[in-house]
Parts: sequence; structure tokens; C-alpha cells
Amino acid sequence: MPVPSDPSKLSSTSSTSSSTCLTASRAAPAVPSSRSTPPPVNGNTTPPPLPKPLEFSDSILEELCRLGEGAGGAVHKVLDKRSNVLYARKTITTREVAMKQVVRELHIISSTSHTNIVQCYGAYMSPSSSEVKIVMEYCEGGSLEAVGRKIKDVNAVVGEKIAGRLAEGVLQGLAYLHGKKTIHRDIKPSNVLISGRGVVKLSDFGVSGELVESIVGTFTGTLIYMAPERVSGGSYTVRSDVWSTGISLLELVQNRFPFTFPSDVPAFEVILTISKGEPPRLEDEPEKGIKWSEDMKDFIRQSLTPDPTHRPTPSQMLAHPWIVSQMKQEVRMDRWIRQVWGWPKEKKRLVLCFFIRFFFWEGGLFGFGFWI
Repeated sequence: MPVPSDPSKLSSTSSTSSSTCLTASRAAPAVPSSRSTPPPVNGNTTPPPLPKPLEFSDSILEELCRLGEGAGGAVHKVLDKRSNVLYARKTITTREVAMKQVVRELHIISSTSHTNIVQCYGAYMSPSSSEVKIVMEYCEGGSLEAVGRKIKDVNAVVGEKIAGRLAEGVLQGLAYLHGKKTIHRDIKPSNVLISGRGVVKLSDFGVSGELVESIVGTFTGTLIYMAPERVSGGSYTVRSDVWSTGISLLELVQNRFPFTFPSDVPAFEVILTISKGEPPRLEDEPEKGIKWSEDMKDFIRQSLTPDPTHRPTPSQMLAHPWIVSQMKQEVRMDRWIRQVWGWPKEKKRLVLCFFIRFFFWEGGLFGFGFWI
């Protein structure tokens, strides 16, 4: 069904669910190849059309397992019994979340169409009219938070080629949103998803806001990933999302959060450290044999510029030499995400191809061979 701007117009359905998490492989919506470069953000290409909204209900969707928490609600992996397609379903309880926030998220995700934004397929309301359920693209690779935790557990490190593709995907999504006068406001590892093909997808727009003359003045989001101008309570622009991107990337490649806070640190100390302290830097770790390029160090340095008026926008960061150079590299993001989670290799079909060659030599010689 179409996603209305007023959730009260969503259809009510009967409620049934299952808490069993299935691991069997099922068909999922097609996604673009991770090897292709996402479309430029300068408007030279037409974005893909929005998919036609589908009809959903609790009786149609089988709940398989819980994926995590989003802004204002839980997210579950569900199976469409009609098509055998997997989706992610976010349940927002309207008793706990302001209706304005629900309307905002529905409006943003139903009107966006970009490679690096999680796709919305429809929405519906529970019989009690107290829950709005949004059906979205399911990303098999999980969140960047889960990926980072897995990599840390096996004592591995994310290299520059992978980090560059991840950063580029986030920035492409942010630049697209900026073009629609929208700021995400809650960029963090748990809100950056990875598809089964290794494509970066921004998610969770429950706290996103509309830019009015490119400035926003409200305080919302996750404190420790906020830019200095945000934790200070001042007005801010889309450049604050660039800071959050830099913090998230730095956390991923260093296997630790860039700032050191005790578990019981008061909020005001967090605010003071972020707003007044020196921003973290990407440092080499010779004892571990880790050395980063100067371009990557500069990328982190620029994204964590304390003064927002000097911090680049997402579009400007996409033109940074580090991103430009990394995008010239051949990177199999699909292979990388399979390695992270230990998925079996894709089965490849051996195709026997015969070829015929003609050699024009002394009246002509016919020859043939084969390759697989």
C-alpha cells in the first residue's frame, strides 16, 4: 500500500508472529552490484524509480528473529509468505514515540531512492492502532557495529580499501539526503547497514530533520557520535553528519572508540570532552604492523574539524584524494562481507564454451578448441 504522510490512514490487520529465527537461505530483493560505483551526487544521473508500495499485514509476514533496536522501535527479520522474500520490519509504538517523529520517518524513507539508502517497501498499522510497522529492505551483512565487533573478536583489522568503500557509501547517502534538504542526525555504526553484496545502506531516520536554510537547531541523536556544535546545543548543518562519519570510521579501523570515557561518566563530561578537547586522530600502530596512508589520515582529520564552518560537506569529502584514489581500486565488497561472516562461497556454474577459429594460411586451415 502507498505510504501516507499520516499514519492514522494506515490499514489495520490481524496480528500473528513467530519468534523462531530461521537460518535457511531465502530470496531477497535484488541489490546493485558492490563493484559498481554509485551514481554521482551532482544530479547528472536520474535516480532509480521508487518501487510500487506493497500490501503487508501481520498475517502475511512471518517474524523470524529480532535484528536490533532503531530510533523509537524494535527491528525484526520477517518473511513474506507469499513471495518467500526476506524483509526488515521496524515496529514503532505510537504511545512511546511522538506522532511527529513517526510521520517524519515515514515521509523520508518513502520518498528516497538511492543505492546507499535502505529501501522502504510499505507500511501498515496494527489492529490496536498503537503500532506503525514499516517494511524495509533486509541487509544480510548486518550493521557496521556488528561487523566491527566480529572483526575485533577475530583480532583482524579493516584495511584502507574496504574502509574507503565504506566511507564513500556513507558519504554518497548523506550527499543524496542533503540534496533533498534532509540531515540524518544519528550517523553511527549501528545505523550503517551492509547488504549481502557489500553495499553500504544508511538506515533509521527516526531522528532525521529537515534543513531550513541549511541549519537545524534541535538536540537529538546519539551523544557520543555528535559533532562539537551539536553537543554544545547550538545550530548545526549537514556537516555535523560528516563528523559522525569520521568518528564511526575511526572506531571501525582502530577497533576501539576514539574517545575514552569511563562507564559511569556524567553526560556533561562527555559534552566537555567533545566540544572543548582535541579531536581524535588516526595514528599508526607500529607494534601491530599497522601503518595508514597520509591521505587517509588527512581524510579523518578533515572530517573531525572542530569548527563546523571549516569542516567539509559530504559532497566535498567525496572529492577528497583518499576517496578518489580508493574508488579506483578493484574491491570485492561481496567477497569481503562473506569472509567477515564466514558465509560459504557462491556456487559458480562451469560453462563449457566451444569456439571456432579460422586460420587463413595456405588456402585455409580449420581449427577448434574449448575453454571453461
